Amino acid sequence: MIKRMMTIVTAAAIAAVPAGAYALGTNEKGCLVGGAGGALAGNLIGGNSKGTLIGGALGCGVGIYANKQRVNKIDAEKREKDRQQAAARKRQYARTHAHPETPRYAETASR
Repeated sequence: MIKRMMTIVTAAAIAAVPAGAYALGTNEKGCLVGGAGGALAGNLIGGNSKGTLIGGALGCGVGIYANKQRVNKIDAEKREKDRQQAAARKRQYARTHAHPETPRYAETASR
């Protein structure tokens, strides 16, 4: 009975992880992913708890940095796409709307 209860609790915890990760910000996600990878690498290389802690801390920092770079790249791509769309709208507007003629008095006034 206890084994079945533990299985249900574990399954519920695993199912709830994506919902909890959705609420986290980008830096926290980078820290979690990088920290987990760094802790695993630190444990494999160091073989003790000190290596695991140092690896987790370094992995957290690297994860935050990598995630910031990813977010900056996505933002730059979005800005470029928005700029291209604005230029296309401007060209379309210029094609569909007539340009007013320059008044004759403007030519004489500039002399």
